Amino acid sequence: MKKIVLAGGTGHLGTLLKKVFLDLGWEVVILSRQRNKKEDKVTYVFWDGEHLGTWTNVLEGADTVINLSGKSIQCRFTSKNKAILEDSRLLPTKVLGRAIARCSKPPRLWINFSGISIFTGLNELQDETSIAVGTGYLARLTRRWESAFSTFDLSDTTKVILRVSPVLSKQQGMFAELLPLAKWGLGGKVANGRQYISWIHQHDFVSLVRWIIEQTHPRRIYHACSPYPVTNATFMNVLRNRVGISFGLPLPRILAHIGSFVRGVDPSILLQSVPGTTKSTLEDGFTFEFEKINGALANLVK
Repeated sequence: MKKIVLAGGTGHLGTLLKKVFLDLGWEVVILSRQRNKKEDKVTYVFWDGEHLGTWTNVLEGADTVINLSGKSIQCRFTSKNKAILEDSRLLPTKVLGRAIARCSKPPRLWINFSGISIFTGLNELQDETSIAVGTGYLARLTRRWESAFSTFDLSDTTKVILRVSPVLSKQQGMFAELLPLAKWGLGGKVANGRQYISWIHQHDFVSLVRWIIEQTHPRRIYHACSPYPVTNATFMNVLRNRVGISFGLPLPRILAHIGSFVRGVDPSILLQSVPGTTKSTLEDGFTFEFEKINGALANLVK
């Protein structure tokens, strides 16, 4: 039986992956900061995401380790929150690298999640071969995150960076938040609506992770996003059409700033482009079930 270790795997994306690998008959181990967490068929092991400890034993003989650790970016970028965002990404990455380096039977593959937000603020589409880095705090944070991962030279473990875009899901995230707004007639464009949104349907997200694990020689970086990002105006227009609402009240830039303050998030999340696309996945043979936003939202609204 193959073993997969999900570090920080108690969130929404970890839950999606957990189900897939349980269905495949894998042994699933989740490293969690929650003590005494229990679930049938899943082994939960406590770690603090910072220090080596007995938790490192579960890495021995594992086929794959996936690091999903990282506090949500849905917050204001205050000094305090920046420290939390950085520590929640950099420290788990560093301690996992140290732990894998000490293994006598190290994992075959280590996938470290990153963010498509490395391209925040850019205007042209960026794929896995792009060397450009965006502007602003999120782009700098993501660059530091990937640098921490790249520090480790592990001869017996293949390393892959997976830059994850917003995952469209009924349960949680961008789609779940925007759906009721569209139904209430509040689903208009934000500011001028020209900012790019990178996205991926939850079905393609889990399929892509599984596909990467199955690759004999995966590339160093993959993008977990549709090949076809869309503008904010297009996304909201398609969503309105799918829920049968012809009108969506737009959100001017000044109101976006006010709304962000009220919600406790940074306005850049609403206002800046994130023009991520993917080329390497397609070249290497991955097939998206939901390439275009029309089909993805139709499936989720249905």
